Amino acid sequence: MRAVSRAVGILRAFTPERQHLALAEVARAAGLDSGTTRRILVTLKDEGLVRQDDGNGTYCLSLELLQLASAVPEGNSLRELTASRLMRLARETQATVFLSIRQGDAAVCLARYHSESAVQVRWWSVGGKLPLNCGAGPKVLLSNLSGEEKEQILSGSLTQLTGHSTAEPESLRTEIHQISQAGWALTQDDVAEGLSALAVPLCNGLGEVLAAISIGGLTPQIISQSEPRWLNELQRCEQDLAPIVRSISPVDVRLNDFN
Repeated sequence: MRAVSRAVGILRAFTPERQHLALAEVARAAGLDSGTTRRILVTLKDEGLVRQDDGNGTYCLSLELLQLASAVPEGNSLRELTASRLMRLARETQATVFLSIRQGDAAVCLARYHSESAVQVRWWSVGGKLPLNCGAGPKVLLSNLSGEEKEQILSGSLTQLTGHSTAEPESLRTEIHQISQAGWALTQDDVAEGLSALAVPLCNGLGEVLAAISIGGLTPQIISQSEPRWLNELQRCEQDLAPIVRSISPVDVRLNDFN
């Protein structure tokens, strides 16, 4: 299995910006020694997945990979690609799991998964919107916008869903800066009294934020002694999904994800 992993690492060394690579460049990008890299490249070349320039000896991917890509079924949306792992997170945490994306000045719920717990959070339905200043998922999305986009939101009208919603621009600016630094958000009572949520960003291979993964439930389910209860599980879920969504662009994430 290690050989397969190394071969995949070599294939991933090639990018649209680095289409032709010398042996040493491939080895460095894949984190392998030159001997191992050469042997794997020879095998990939024999299988028709890589070709070598006869003139300068550099390597590049072959058109054979396009034939493999054509076999990928259509409809591999972000929701479909993440569904299995997010359902497992719901079972692990016994909370409700949300996948959300930004649309304009709001966060839209792409998917919602309930645990087997008797208490199910239903205040954010699939297709429903929340303001970017309310809730853990929306605040994660807000914290990862560009400076100009953030200021546009902060200078606009900030919705206050409860008395605990952060609707004052300076307070919100400080809060989203802290979220950006920490890499996660924890909110309490700001969408509905008695409910809390915890969220992390889901990024592609370039570090671009595609969506927010969040868990919500009654506050004792989410927070214990002022600390998030499920942060490790949530971060592990994001790490498991990162290789799956690494090639997705934010512009590919569309609201036609819905059935």
